[in-house]
Amino acid sequence: MIRNYFLIAVRNIIRDKVFSAINIVGLAVGIACFLALFLFVQDELTFDQSAFDSSQIYRVYVKIAVNGSEETSSKTAQVLGPILQQNYPEVKSYMRIGSFGPRAFKYNDKLFRSGSINAVDSTFFKIFAVQFIEGDPASALVEPNSIVLTETAAKRIFGNESPVGKLLPTESGQNFKVTALVKDFSRKSHFHCDYLESLSTYKVNENWLDNLFTTYLVLQPGTDVADFEKKLQRVVVDDVGPEIQKLLGVSIDQFFGNGAAYSFHLQPFSSIYLYSQRDYGIDLNTESGAIRTSDITYTYMFSAIAIFILILAVINFMNLSTAKSARRAREVGVRKTFGSARSLLIFQFIGEAILTSSIAMLLAVSFLTLLLPFFNILLEKDLSLLIINQYWTAPILIGFTIVVGVLAGSYPAFYLSSFVPAKVLKGDSHASRKSMLRNGLVILQFGISICLLIGTFVIKQQLDFIQNKNLGFNKEHLLSINNINLLGDHIETFREKLLNNANIVSVTHASHMFTAGIPGAGYLFNKKTGTDPFLCQFIVVDYDFLKTFQVDLKQGRFFSKEFPADVDAVVVNEAAAAAFATDDVIGKELVSLDARSNGHGYKIIGVISDFNYESLHTKVRPLVLHLQMEDHPANNFMVRIASDDMSNTIRYISDKWKEIAPGEAMNYNFIDITLARLYVAEQKTNMVSVIFSSVAIFIACIGLFGLAAFVAEQRTKEIGIRKVLGATSRQVVLLLLKEFAAWVLISNIIAWPVAWYVMNGWLENFAFHTEMSVSYFLIAGIVTFLIASITVGFHAVKAAQTNPVASMKFD
Repeated sequence: MIRNYFLIAVRNIIRDKVFSAINIVGLAVGIACFLALFLFVQDELTFDQSAFDSSQIYRVYVKIAVNGSEETSSKTAQVLGPILQQNYPEVKSYMRIGSFGPRAFKYNDKLFRSGSINAVDSTFFKIFAVQFIEGDPASALVEPNSIVLTETAAKRIFGNESPVGKLLPTESGQNFKVTALVKDFSRKSHFHCDYLESLSTYKVNENWLDNLFTTYLVLQPGTDVADFEKKLQRVVVDDVGPEIQKLLGVSIDQFFGNGAAYSFHLQPFSSIYLYSQRDYGIDLNTESGAIRTSDITYTYMFSAIAIFILILAVINFMNLSTAKSARRAREVGVRKTFGSARSLLIFQFIGEAILTSSIAMLLAVSFLTLLLPFFNILLEKDLSLLIINQYWTAPILIGFTIVVGVLAGSYPAFYLSSFVPAKVLKGDSHASRKSMLRNGLVILQFGISICLLIGTFVIKQQLDFIQNKNLGFNKEHLLSINNINLLGDHIETFREKLLNNANIVSVTHASHMFTAGIPGAGYLFNKKTGTDPFLCQFIVVDYDFLKTFQVDLKQGRFFSKEFPADVDAVVVNEAAAAAFATDDVIGKELVSLDARSNGHGYKIIGVISDFNYESLHTKVRPLVLHLQMEDHPANNFMVRIASDDMSNTIRYISDKWKEIAPGEAMNYNFIDITLARLYVAEQKTNMVSVIFSSVAIFIACIGLFGLAAFVAEQRTKEIGIRKVLGATSRQVVLLLLKEFAAWVLISNIIAWPVAWYVMNGWLENFAFHTEMSVSYFLIAGIVTFLIASITVGFHAVKAAQTNPVASMKFD
């Protein structure tokens, strides 16, 4: 029997090649899109799965609220971990990560520059699962001046030699002993680096307000996390409190009594990659450069798109199968007449659907294999089907094929098997049958497509808004050299050489902006003590910052070499001046509460206009500009270029660099490109939305094509009668289009509020965003109506031009 059903299914596929090809290709495209997005979502959700007992690991973060401002940071004091393990039995162990900036190593008379060096506790390898090639995880980072290298770093410095046991001197003369060689960090770990130094190398910083370290805790099994968090308030009172009193001149009770807050909280290890910003308020700008994070919002969005695409493909299959039902009505009638049970007919039709789904799955996997490399480039991933390497892949694909087949074939199966034999054999089995479900499915198809289309418009509009918004400074022709410290004492010589070129307007130093880790501190305004400090970000600049960035000066003056006392002066932005709530801030004093400044006071000499030194996700926060020390220039070197002759000017800059630092590559980028990287997630989402919205509309049109064929077939005799009675072809076409136009209209009415709600919520992630326009919705409605009209029009015109005599004879 099964063999017979299989042969019938194959014959039906072969008999109507075009119809079957459309059905299979539509389902295959939907499955391929679903699998591609599923692989992305699965990859995002499986970050940090290799950690040891991650359910007991938590990252400590700090919440600070003063003067109406709130800040959340994943950085804590160096002494926090040891104190917690010493005083709280809930803490099984701890591990800290500290970033110690770039390092230059020497080996065989060659100098090797590193990125940021991370110093960690010896317990690091009890939290992060790293594969050791040489060395012992238990002892690798116990001794001071120990260092562990990844394969990439070891290959760069030592070539094919084993690095373990060798001394690695730094440019400053400090010697590190290589104690272990490990595999590169997993791409699916939120932490990554090439060098790990022993934290015991460095002197302990006992200041509780100097928050420079990321602290992880391993809690004892069964610990009540919420209760433990409450206990941590005792640490605030006993340890942080005296530091606050020392800086502010008030007790911790007075500090809290004025509405301020300072508290420690715990974030589950498994949530760091996806949930840091959304659920814990830890701004990505406060993360270390070694920490990579994403946003669960985009995982939800891609999951929804994947499910919608699959739903569209399944609905498409249902509609096409139903449209084909008239050709199989007599088959059903004959089978029932000869005693075939309805259950067997349902089994047959679902079996045919599973066969079609299997062919579509094979085709989808072929599509995905070809397109996955491009998808990986688009999303900067390394996704793979792993059909051969994973034992579970084939069973999952087979199970998925069966589920899709059952979903897609269930409605046609129950519909076809419900025909009454007597009516079928008379030829009137379904002439007058109308299906609200089928019409509803088409409405759902187009509703989903309209939502995706509107979402694409809104995302594109927001990206255009970001690109064109006035950021408060001139981002064009602004070059940033990010490794200027490699020039050492020759930085000023390099500056002078650059300014000799007429195409270079100005150059300036500045600490990090438009990137992770912009520092912040508390400041007291015009007083030495108080319970109401202001939270401000701060940037270190030099005298030519305003000229280079072309930021407007609103009040007072900027730093000048004519005023030696400016080393004890600051310039603030308009947001800071507004926060201080006074008519004139010029001449007033700001007392820095940064742990390293020890309550140093700075005179405010100027106010500059607000400019977006962070992502547009964040409103412009109060900013304090400090003048850099001459012997300690800021990390970044900005060059303002005048002409459009970029290639020759950059070549000139590069040549002057090589004169001073031969053999060292200049690391540079343009600020507008740096700014674009702040919105990588949005750009990826936009590209994915464009691609999959197009696919969704394509699949919906195939479904509409099938339904139009079904309706035209159902109304063949009606059309013939109308034409005999004098109806023109134009009137017949409009008659058919009218019904489908109503469905598209209903789809828009349903889709518009849903799209508005979802995309309005997405726009609220930005402090600066475009406003949703009615035009987005009108354009989406017009586009879907035109596409539907073209799709349905093919069958409408064909039906209208059919000879009425042939239509009257249609059976």
